[in-house]
Amino acid sequence: MFACRRFINSLKQFAFIILIFCDFMGLLGGCKGDQETGPTEHISVIMRKYSIEPAIIKVKSGMNVDLEVTTADMQHGFDVPQLGIKQPVQPGRPTHVKFKAPAKGEYQVICGIICGPHHDDMEAKLVVE
Repeated sequence: MFACRRFINSLKQFAFIILIFCDFMGLLGGCKGDQETGPTEHISVIMRKYSIEPAIIKVKSGMNVDLEVTTADMQHGFDVPQLGIKQPVQPGRPTHVKFKAPAKGEYQVICGIICGPHHDDMEAKLVVE
């Protein structure tokens, strides 16, 4: 009975070590996957009642993009629904929206946080060339 318990405890310790090792390797893999390769295009975007500037954001397909989104007045939401981008933008703190530009096309940019009576007019386009 004692030998059986010792064996089970050894198996538990071994399994625990394997789990920690696998988790550690997964974290390393995740870090490598987040690294950008190649140049990054930096673009400033300003949101304010009731506009997004620039109204047309142009990027090249496959390019790494870093949008620095700020708000001139109140909280807004920088959303590109077709790309799954949904980021809150707080006054006084720039929000960096980083992504690899998708296939060529036009993608709607909207404000995702209701900000007043003309909230629905807050639109822009992300044009991928």
